[in-house]
Amino acid sequence: MKIALIATHATPIPAHKGDPTDSESLYLCHLARNLAALGHRVTIHTRCTDPQTSERTRMGRSVVVAPIVAGPRRPLREQEYIEHTGTFARRLTEQLRADPPDIIHAFGWSSGLAALAAVRDLERDIPVVQTFHSLNVSEQRVGLPANPQRVRLEAALAHHAKAVLVNSADQRFELARMGVPRSRVCIVPFGVDTDQFTVEGAAHGPWQRRRSAAGRPLRIIAVTRLDPLGGVDTLIRTMARLPDGELLIVGDPAPEHLAIDPNAQRLERHAKEAGVNDQVTLTGAVTRRDLARMLRSADVFVSTAFYDPYGSAVLEAMACGLPVVARAVGGITGAMLDGTTGVLLRSAHPSTLAHVLRQLAADTTQRTAYGIAGADRAASRFTWARVAAETERIYQKLLPTTPELPLASGNGA
Repeated sequence: MKIALIATHATPIPAHKGDPTDSESLYLCHLARNLAALGHRVTIHTRCTDPQTSERTRMGRSVVVAPIVAGPRRPLREQEYIEHTGTFARRLTEQLRADPPDIIHAFGWSSGLAALAAVRDLERDIPVVQTFHSLNVSEQRVGLPANPQRVRLEAALAHHAKAVLVNSADQRFELARMGVPRSRVCIVPFGVDTDQFTVEGAAHGPWQRRRSAAGRPLRIIAVTRLDPLGGVDTLIRTMARLPDGELLIVGDPAPEHLAIDPNAQRLERHAKEAGVNDQVTLTGAVTRRDLARMLRSADVFVSTAFYDPYGSAVLEAMACGLPVVARAVGGITGAMLDGTTGVLLRSAHPSTLAHVLRQLAADTTQRTAYGIAGADRAASRFTWARVAAETERIYQKLLPTTPELPLASGNGA
């Protein structure tokens, strides 16, 4: 099968190299590689962000990244790259005409617009699959800006695509409220690299140690954005109630930019005001390899994010055998099993969070049980190979030679 993956706002190259990257780009990279491992030929059509070259790049034997020059060759904010969607769609049409795929899979609403425009201009009956990892109606519920045009377009794209993929029951519910039949919406979860994120392996150099022993402080790790949506302020207030704990906060920007980053500066001020600056460390963004090592050095993973449509960091922590304490939002609710792999919180108030963490600090057996269950769940349900296989089955049901079958998948559990 010849598969075209379309992404106007993500690029798989950093993830392919093991560099820090965003969740959408990580998904794109691993899905492409694992579809290729199933015997398919995959081309990733993405907006060019490299000022040096727009040449095609191979990511293995059967995966090619085909950059499209549409707007400035640098990463853009949403409102910026939307301005160049028309140019992207025209050049995408040219690429697809030169090498027509059997199926087109678009990620995000701007990619979906470009994909449908290309199919229309090609005058070919190529099935379009649409993935939404985040919907604006969901974003509005946590205070992110409303975008009425995007809401309308997301609904229209969901109705026009042959199949719609989401990674949580919450997103399927939102689409149902838009009038999209549940039978056409498939839950395909985010995945985790269980070769890199493992229980066994080295811990990271500066933080090198294994799980806590008697007399050592509880090491808590959070992998999150540093803006208010990431919920780090809650974690810092929690540390004031855990005088024997230490907190590692991993996330953008790069370490060399922490000193000038407004969010990092705000969090450091907050930690100093709370009297916990000696307990809290901001590491900045790290490589995938170092992230796995940092996770293995910790005792508990905590997420207090107000919005996390992916749940990718939670999955990586589970794969490393960490118990997880997390606010029940987005993709996290499908990744975790409350009371089995950790604790899901409806409210992440500092006093509530501190109480849960004190209980875990005192109960090594419970921490170990959560960690074992989490690692087992990550390895059995969330490998990228399984994500690719589930996606492949959806593709196959859409091809003309395949008898028509219902598309709905399970509940992602």
